Amino acid sequence: MTTTLSENSNKIVVHNNNSGQLVKEEVKVNIDDSVKQEDTKMILSTGITPDGIKYHVRRMKFEDIDEVLMVWKEIGLYEGTNTIQSFLTIDPEGFYVAVNENDGSIIGEVGAVFIEPSTAFIGLYAVRPEYQSKGVGIAVWRQMMTHVGDKNVGLLAIEDQYETYKNKAKLEIEDEVKIIEYKRIGLTSPETICNLIQSIDNVNLIRVMVNDGDDEIMNKIISYDQSVTGHDRSKLLPLIISEPDALCLAAIEVTTGSLLGYGNIHTTNMDRALFGPLFAQTPEIAELLFGQLIDQFPLAKTCGYHLMAPNTNQTFINQIASKLNCQQDHILPRLFRSFCPKLNWNQVYCITSPNYTVV
Repeated sequence: MTTTLSENSNKIVVHNNNSGQLVKEEVKVNIDDSVKQEDTKMILSTGITPDGIKYHVRRMKFEDIDEVLMVWKEIGLYEGTNTIQSFLTIDPEGFYVAVNENDGSIIGEVGAVFIEPSTAFIGLYAVRPEYQSKGVGIAVWRQMMTHVGDKNVGLLAIEDQYETYKNKAKLEIEDEVKIIEYKRIGLTSPETICNLIQSIDNVNLIRVMVNDGDDEIMNKIISYDQSVTGHDRSKLLPLIISEPDALCLAAIEVTTGSLLGYGNIHTTNMDRALFGPLFAQTPEIAELLFGQLIDQFPLAKTCGYHLMAPNTNQTFINQIASKLNCQQDHILPRLFRSFCPKLNWNQVYCITSPNYTVV
């Protein structure tokens, strides 16, 4: 999604419509006083910061996403450049922004998405540095929690907010599974890629294309994914896999045609790559997918990548991560309100996203 501002202060917004086609719209913006008017029907709450800045909270719109990613980048966090569109399509009432009423800029944001009916997952919780500790974060959080209601909700807790989430937000149930962040910054050498498994007898890697007239591979991915996650992601996966900057590979057993694993990689707001998800039935299949995704995705080779693996997957931690020569970063606890969703962690080598999804 791209957004530009023309000379007459009208915003030209390009986005995907319901048919997946790019649509250009001109949004009338009067910079003097009408940012409030533009969003009047969408305003859910209002507030004033201690230094007198008026703001309001409303649901996020598709044309907000570029700016939302800029806020996310300002605080040093990453997400796929087209991933928010996918999750916003799944749960359009799950995302909220705080808007400065003086200039229309987004100053805070959060999302809580229901991929499956019983549990929402929180992500993208951020406030621009100059507006932090002024009530903006609490305002968007409260609106997000009205969307969640009394259902189960969870998140990945960064270290300096762990006590706040657990005690004040009452996300008191901590899963035994933690998520480990890995990253590689800069060039991935040909030697590193060659050190990984290059091929496996009787296994083909196939690039997954959505809406190419052949749904067989996609249906196999959806079925396999459900056997791992324990819930139906048939609406989400085609959106993620068909993002314009994404590459998805499926490992297919030649003799039987069965799916042995699949992996996805795409671009982030940090101008690096991000894996997710990557599920596989064996460590060898996982290693093959990691190596080929890097090799076939130029940004991963030249600028680096991020990935997030569960601490239960010792094969990845002890073997594949070493071969990838990637650096372990943060270890993130998973906190929930009511219960910890169960899934088949043994086949999870990389979760789908650092935001919005249980796995």
